[in-house]
Amino acid sequence: MSRYITGEGPDLSAHQGVVDMKRVRNAGYRMAGLRIGYGRNNVDQQYAPNAAACYHLGMSVVLYWFSYAYTEEMAAAEGGYAVAQAGKYWKNCPIAFDFEYDSVNYARKNGVEVTKGLATDMAIAFLAHVRDAGYIPVLYGNRDYLRNYFELGRIKAAVGKVYIWYARYKTTLSEDEREVADIWQYTSGGHVPGVQGNVDLNWFYTDFDKIVERVPREEKININILHFQTAARADNIRDENGNELNADGIDGPKTQYVRRQIILKAQKSGQKYIVGSAGHVVKWWQGRCNEILGHRQAVDGLFGQEARRETFALQRKIGLKEDGIAGYDSIQEAFYY
Repeated sequence: MSRYITGEGPDLSAHQGVVDMKRVRNAGYRMAGLRIGYGRNNVDQQYAPNAAACYHLGMSVVLYWFSYAYTEEMAAAEGGYAVAQAGKYWKNCPIAFDFEYDSVNYARKNGVEVTKGLATDMAIAFLAHVRDAGYIPVLYGNRDYLRNYFELGRIKAAVGKVYIWYARYKTTLSEDEREVADIWQYTSGGHVPGVQGNVDLNWFYTDFDKIVERVPREEKININILHFQTAARADNIRDENGNELNADGIDGPKTQYVRRQIILKAQKSGQKYIVGSAGHVVKWWQGRCNEILGHRQAVDGLFGQEARRETFALQRKIGLKEDGIAGYDSIQEAFYY
């Protein structure tokens, strides 16, 4: 049976630093692998900004947890850590068990020799937890691990349907390999706009987006959004139909349209920056900066040098592109931070 590529995307972690996910998406990459974390509940430092960006940009994701387990109980616990973080954004997305050479070395340092039987038992413990929580089980591995560390038949008999994320750095796969791989990680030397340095790249043969549900993050009134809407109304910023924005605390299509019209920035005069944007939305932004950063900039509705400096600081803290301008993405993240 032939396999067809449904998309391409990088897999990302704190190793790539701050990623401009909008540039990634606009370059044509609509899918991404995201490291949730590793070991005993160590959440990846860039997981939250990467996940939030993928969520809001409508990108499909495969999440993974890098394992340092050397018992079944530890592997099951890692599955729980992964599910807890995934649940902040997606109800049933793919979650992969990532067990590699560093995992084996860590086990040895703790007096445990990882056999094929133990690796298989740990994979089952992790993936069964993922399955039971309603998520899609995925096993990551290269050819060595799929042959010598994991008994795929036993894993699938215990867990049910398990997707395979296959790491093999070459230009083509054999027909047998293509039949196994639902995701093919084909290089570690990829280059993607918005990502610094080399990055792993993957071909996706399974369109997970067709079966994934997002957590409805706008069901309840969000006070940050409500205050933004009130400020936009005070500035007489209208929706696409020319109507006053409804202050309901929900980031719906009309609020999103208004956000696209807003670019808060300072104005450059010679070698200095002076007041550019002004108004109630600027006041709202200054207040959110103070709340997130714990600073005390003046909330005067004037976006000048101080507001620009604080915007840089907020973008750095949240993990956004640092440009000193409060536009669609920065405002969006300020809603949910």
